[in-house]
Amino acid sequence: MKMNVWKFNILILCILLGFLIALQIKSVTGDYLYVPLKVIYDYKLSIESEKKEMENLQSVIEERRSFIENYEKLKSDGGLFKDALIQELENQKLVSGFKSVEGPGIVLTVNDGTRELIGDENPNNVLVHDIDVLNLINDLKAAGAEALSINGQRIISISEINCAGHTIRINNQVFAQPFIIKAIGDPKTLEASIYAPGQSGHYLKEIIGLLIDVKPVVNVKIPRYQEDINYRYLKVAEEGE
Repeated sequence: MKMNVWKFNILILCILLGFLIALQIKSVTGDYLYVPLKVIYDYKLSIESEKKEMENLQSVIEERRSFIENYEKLKSDGGLFKDALIQELENQKLVSGFKSVEGPGIVLTVNDGTRELIGDENPNNVLVHDIDVLNLINDLKAAGAEALSINGQRIISISEINCAGHTIRINNQVFAQPFIIKAIGDPKTLEASIYAPGQSGHYLKEIIGLLIDVKPVVNVKIPRYQEDINYRYLKVAEEGE
């Protein structure tokens, strides 16, 4: 049922985005307006990001089902159950970002472009924006990145990546270029997720003109998440809800 709700939300999002694009392309008087390629591309990436998120949620559901089944089997043995809980706690710290980690991966450096502007082109077109960094992060996640950081800030599920003037705010810290993204995973796959045609990195480098460099690294070190997490609205649901 939850997956059907997600599919319905994706459908509504696609319809709304199509309507918004149509409004931007055609004015009330029937005159046609110029819509930058980047705007249309960002809409496309937003839809793809939602689809990937839905697939990730399905994977999490299957993982939780297996998790519950294993613990049901361990209930009969108190000692094994305790050991399993301790191991699970350590695993959760590892995957949730509360432990420093290391492994093979890549180091991705992103800088503002230095190319000449075309005609009356907006100078902001060759600057790195929060959506650019976010799209690169999403592509790396889709390519199997097991841990990520930006300028030393561990990226977890609640990490924000927002514009703050000519800088970007990440985990309540403000950073200017260059933006150094570290990712742990298969180096070749991660590099391909940046440079392959159709990917955000390829578009930003070849079309927009941003300076993007990827270096495969034998051992990437990524720090743990440093901030405290305080949930204002989240609470545990009652059994059966």
